[in-house]
Amino acid sequence: MTADAARMPASLRVFVAVSLSLCALRTTSAAAFLLFGAGFEGRHATAEAFFLLSKAFLGGLFWFISLPIEGWRNPIAWLFIPWG
Repeated sequence: MTADAARMPASLRVFVAVSLSLCALRTTSAAAFLLFGAGFEGRHATAEAFFLLSKAFLGGLFWFISLPIEGWRNPIAWLFIPWG
């Protein structure tokens, strides 16, 4: 494999950087909500916390699908899940 074949194109590097940044931002926001937010009521708090963290992580990772589906109504609420 040559050095040119091993390098990623610039557009792919930008796409990966945007995906990881959105994933980190949404997951950090969800974790902050779980630590400092209103909290959960009921018997299934662990399941709700796992669902919230997985929704934040996967929504940031697959932002090119999640943003047009959920984020067109309120992009700020989509970005800072679940504060919005």
